[in-house]
This record gives sequence, structure tokens and C-alpha cells, in this order.
Amino acid sequence: MMAHNVHSGETKGLGVITQYTQDIVFKQISHILLRIPGRITPKALEKILRIAESLDRNGEYSREIEGLKKAIDSNHPYLRFFELIGKKSLPCREKLFRNFFINAVFNGTKIREDFYRTHRISRPFFFVISPTMNCNLRCLGCYAGNYPRKENLSREVIDRVLEDARAMGIYFVTVSGGEPFCRKDILDLFRTHHDIYFQVFTNGTLIDSDLAQEISRLGNIAPVISCEGFEEETDHRRGKETYRRICEAMDNLRKAGVVFGFSTVPAAYNYSTLLDEAYYAFLVEKGALFGWLFQYIPIGAKPDAKLMLTAEQRLKVYDKVQAVRNKYPLFIADFWNDGPYVHGCLAAGRTTSGYFHINGNGDIEPCVFVHFAADNIHRIYEREGHLWDALDSEFFRNIRAGQPWNSNHHMPCMVIDNPHCLRKVVEATHPYPTHEGAETLISDPALENHLDRYSEDLERLWAERSISYCDLDALLPEPST
Repeated sequence: MMAHNVHSGETKGLGVITQYTQDIVFKQISHILLRIPGRITPKALEKILRIAESLDRNGEYSREIEGLKKAIDSNHPYLRFFELIGKKSLPCREKLFRNFFINAVFNGTKIREDFYRTHRISRPFFFVISPTMNCNLRCLGCYAGNYPRKENLSREVIDRVLEDARAMGIYFVTVSGGEPFCRKDILDLFRTHHDIYFQVFTNGTLIDSDLAQEISRLGNIAPVISCEGFEEETDHRRGKETYRRICEAMDNLRKAGVVFGFSTVPAAYNYSTLLDEAYYAFLVEKGALFGWLFQYIPIGAKPDAKLMLTAEQRLKVYDKVQAVRNKYPLFIADFWNDGPYVHGCLAAGRTTSGYFHINGNGDIEPCVFVHFAADNIHRIYEREGHLWDALDSEFFRNIRAGQPWNSNHHMPCMVIDNPHCLRKVVEATHPYPTHEGAETLISDPALENHLDRYSEDLERLWAERSISYCDLDALLPEPST
């Protein structure tokens, strides 16, 4: 295994940014962004670009740098991100730059490349871990609603997983559940692993003023608050008074100077709200800087295909998101409509931008919506293995070999956009379902027929729009194992 200092985040013999250079870069960016009051000037932004270009010697981020140049030229609303981040607490600003941009992006890229040369296993950018499946809410159609709520990963196992993650070059970890803040030791976990940046999906109802202040002091946590629209839609799905409580949580986080976002599930009950510009203006006003749209998928608690958007509705939400991006300083990642930005499906730890999910029982799933697994982290550690062993299972390799599932990356998902692909993979590799009823996604005739019709409708609509399909030859091939 590579030489690695777990707690300092330093690496040796890897050709990454040295600690000395890293500190110089960090201080430069801190001076420009973190300590300049008021509006960030074009001159300051140009200096940031020069720093970025000097670091990006191989041109790996040339597209992103060029995009920032165009944003400056057009005075794009996204430029307000710099000002908004500059108003966050000092620990939150520092951890965002040091943990995410330096550790996860710059240093992490080199470590992941070295990891691949050593192990010849896929090198994902991040993963999702659910430390607990316990939750204080009972939400309609929850994707995790059928996992036993008593399932919890031990602190020892989580610590070991994060140590393996560092060795793989992963410094960005998404925490889900269940409700993560139900765990009494969750803040201590974030405090111990202070060099990792954690994105925490939460229902927000437990974030009072004291918790918000502690999150602010730690700095390496970006909460993502589940919000289904305004009061009617949110309370319909998550229970009475939930909307009021998450509004209070957002206010607490904004006042504490925390970087946070939102998560919304586009579904039949909130479709009209997602077409209402007032919803996005509300999120900006509350202080959210980013957000995720996850299409409803009929899995988990009482799966109901009627809750899904139609293909036509999904495209209308896509159009609205494009308009919002060009008007508000709110970065929205639209799953699965944003597939072209990442060249399709990310499941099974796909190299570069891919990920996987470790649930509360330790089962290692290809993504949070595919509730099948071929291995469990407890069994891996019992046989003295490592986290990355799960990436080399036949199940995961078969998925990666099939990616992308569709030449139109606006249809990346093997669950709802290309349902026949998931069925074939499961039939070929025989993974086990990770909770009771998970297999209905591929075995229920009515659900199969619905997803087949949905995907056919979606493909037809995109074809009618004369979408320019991505050039498959330009995609990175899956490394041979």
C-alpha cells in the first residue's frame, strides 16, 4: 500500500502537490476569496484563474477553467458563488477549499491514478455511506424505507472504511441514511476525519441552532436538506410541520455561516412546484448554494409507479432547471437529466466520477437506487480485505462493462431509463437483494411494463428534440481488471 499519513492528508512519493505548495496555494486563494469584503472583482477572479492554470499542468481541468473564463466574460450568476462563499464561516470556507478542492480534487486525482497503477481496479471519485438506517420520519416513497431501521455500522468499521478511502484517493464522502444526525457519535466521526469533506443528506429536523453552530465550527460538513417544495408538498411526503422545521434548519445554518444545499425528489405531487421559479428563489433566499434533483424511483417503502413523473414532465423540469441555472446563483445537479456532464451512469464505482453505496448493514451496492449487492464490508474485513475489493466483484465489473447504457446520456440510468440492462446484469451475476422486496424492481410484471413504457416514451421525446448524442469514442474506457 502507498505510504500515507492518515491524519495530515499528506502523501509521499506520489507526485502530488507538496504540503508546502498546497499551503501557499491555499493562502493565496484564502487571501483572494476569504478575506476580501464585498464584491469579488474581475481582477481577483483572473488571479484565481492564473493559479488554477498553474496547478493544472496536464490540462485535466481545462474545460472547467475555460468555463469560468466565459462566466466572467458574460457576468454569469454563478459568479456570485464566490461572494456567497466568502460570507460563510472561516472553518467552512477553509475546509471547502482545503478538503474538497485540494485534497479531493487536486491531490486526490494523483492518488487515484497511482492507486489504479498499483491495484488495477476502478478509481471512483467518491462513495455514499449510510452509518445508520434509523430515522425520525416516515416519508412517503422513501428509497430507504424497507431497510431494517435498527441497522447501524459500527464506528470501528466506518473508521476503517474511511482509512481505505484515503488510500484510494477519496476525500469526498456523501453520508446518507436513515437520518445521519440520529447517530450520537456522528459529529465526533466528522471531527476525527477532519481532512475529508462530507456531504450529509438529512431531513433537517434535528438541526437546531446549537447543532448548526457545531457544524460551522467543524467546517468539513455540507448538509443537504430534504425539501419537496413548499409546505403542502413537503408535509404531504414527510409529515405535518416538517416544512416549518426545515425552514428553521436552513435559517440556523445560514446564520451559522454553513455551506449547505437542498435535495428534492421530482414526483407527481410536486411537479407544478418544480416549474415555479418562486421555489428556486425561495431556496436562494434561505441560503442554499447547491441542490440535487433525484427522480422518484419505485423502490423502498411501498413503491408506486404512479408517483413517477411522466417522460413529458421530466423534460419540462429539465427545461426549467436550465433556465434557473442561468438566472440564480444556485447550482442544481439534475439526476438523471444531467447525464451528459458525467458521460452517463456513475454506478459500481466507475472510474473518475463514479461512486457506490455502503448501506447500514454493510452491503455494498452499485448505487443508492440499486438494492442488490455481491459483497458486504463486514465479510471483506473478516477476510482481511479492503474496501476496494468490492469494486472487483463480477457484479460491479459487469455493470461497468455495460456503461454507458445509452448513447443519449440524458438517459443514463439502468433502473428507469434502461430497465432491461439492470435485469440482464442481475440475471447474469446473481447478486443478492439487500432488503425484503428489493427484487420486485425487476420481477414485478406490472412494474416492468411501466418502466419499459416510460423509457420508450423518454427515448422518443429526446429523439424528437434532435438531441446531439455524445461521441462514445471520446469516453474513457473501463480499465481492464
